[in-house]
Amino acid sequence: MNLIQITDLHISKNKDESKHDCKPYERLIDVLGHIENEYTGKCELVITGDLSSDFSQKSYENIRDLLKQFTFGVSILPGNHDNLEMMKNICDDQITLEPLSSGDGTFEIFNFDTHVQDNVRGYINESEIQNLEDYLLKNKSKVIIFTHHPIIKVGSQWIDENITQNNNLLIQLMLKHNNTSFYIFSGHVHQEFHRRIRNINFYTSPSTCYQFKSKSEKFCVENELGNGYRVITLRGNTLKTDLIRL
Repeated sequence: MNLIQITDLHISKNKDESKHDCKPYERLIDVLGHIENEYTGKCELVITGDLSSDFSQKSYENIRDLLKQFTFGVSILPGNHDNLEMMKNICDDQITLEPLSSGDGTFEIFNFDTHVQDNVRGYINESEIQNLEDYLLKNKSKVIIFTHHPIIKVGSQWIDENITQNNNLLIQLMLKHNNTSFYIFSGHVHQEFHRRIRNINFYTSPSTCYQFKSKSEKFCVENELGNGYRVITLRGNTLKTDLIRL
C-alpha cells in the first residue's frame, strides 16, 4: 500500500490569499491532483498538521470541500497553527483524527499529537508514549509514527528552537526496543530531512505551499525547490519512501 504524507497546507478562509509569493490553496489543488493522477485508488493520505493559516473554521471547510473531490481516506493531525476543535468539525467517514491501518499488521501506525495550543513549540502527550510502550511490550511489528513537530533537530537554528520539548522520552523508549524498526514522519519545517539513529529513521517533508531553506540560522524562504509530498510504500515487511516535488 501507499501512504501519502502532505503537510503544512496553511489554508485560509480566503482561497485567494497569497503568502511568500504563492497561493497555498491553489498549490494544494495541484498537489492533490498530482496524487490522484499518480496513485488513484491505491493510496491513503496523512496530513501532518498546520492545515489552517488563520485559525478560522472556514479554512477547514475549504480543505474538507477540496478533499471531498477525491476518494482516498484521510488521517489528519494538528499543528501549531491549528485548532483541534475546528478540525473535529470536518471529520466524518473519510476524514479522521485516528491513525491509518497498514492492513496486514506488519507495520503499526501511530499519530502523535505534538501541538500545544497558542505555542509554536511541540510537546508529546506522555499518555501517547505510554500507549506506545504498552504496545511494544506485546507486539513486534515495525512502527510508523506521524507527528507535526520533528522529534530531533534538523539543522536549521531558528526551527530547532521549536521541536518537541520532551523528545528524549520517546527516543529513549524506541532505542530500548532495539529489535523494532521505527519510522518517524514529521512536518512543521517545510523542508526535506532524514537522519537514522540506530533503529530509528527520522524524516521531515516539504510543505504543499512555500518552502524553508535548509540549514539556515534565521528564517529564510527557499525559492529554488518546489512544493510536494512524500510517498511511503509498504510491501510485505519493507518500507520505501520517496519525495515528489512539483
